[in-house]
Amino acid sequence: MNLDRAKTYGWLALRLLGLFAVGGGVLALGLLGWQWQSSVTVKEIAVTGVHHTPPDTVRHLARVDSGTVMESIDGALVADRVSRYPWVKRAEITKQRARRTLLVSVSERRPAALVIDAGGAPAYYLDRMGYAMPLPDSADYDVPLVRGLGAEYHPVQPVAPSSVQRVLSALPRAEAEPLVSELSVQPDSSVQLLTVPIGEHGTLPVQLGSDALVSKLRRLRAFAEQVLAGEPKKNIGEIDLRFDGQIVTREHPLDG
Repeated sequence: MNLDRAKTYGWLALRLLGLFAVGGGVLALGLLGWQWQSSVTVKEIAVTGVHHTPPDTVRHLARVDSGTVMESIDGALVADRVSRYPWVKRAEITKQRARRTLLVSVSERRPAALVIDAGGAPAYYLDRMGYAMPLPDSADYDVPLVRGLGAEYHPVQPVAPSSVQRVLSALPRAEAEPLVSELSVQPDSSVQLLTVPIGEHGTLPVQLGSDALVSKLRRLRAFAEQVLAGEPKKNIGEIDLRFDGQIVTREHPLDG
């Protein structure tokens, strides 16, 4: 009986020693890994997702030098710095320690309109949230023009009033972008549309109002397809969508 107990205790002791050894090894590896991670330095800053944003500009904005300890980098702070470039909508930072690389993944803003200054020259692009992007050296976007905004833009704050933002956001949802050639911002910040030529009609001004824009633009699209394109002799000079569920047309002043 005593011999059996001795064997049992011996087996338990060996098992405990094995567990301690394994645990100690894991702890040692963990400490080595932590020491390695805390000492890894940046060798390269890689930039992806850019088209209009120069990669060197992203690296300059990131303000991370080669040789910087990876663990000391605040990814959120670096992303905020990069996002201050006008074309950058969002930036994400990934620390690739094994490759000693700081990866900056950029999502750029998409132009939704082109602002024209008082002299008739292109000034800057707008996205649907009203943010401005400077004109790139190349690339031309088929987007509506916007008149009536200032020529100066802010790199990190919307420059277009909420009325313009709402129209730009509503256009794709109503599938009405191909129908609109211009947006004119009035002194009270309301927006008047100007259509592209439809059938034998010329461009037509459209009064929108400020609410239910998606349904109004869908109504305008249906009216253009069913009425304007099919009635070339109809003498329409203006379209008014400000009344609930109605399309009011006015004759051209010169022919009225």
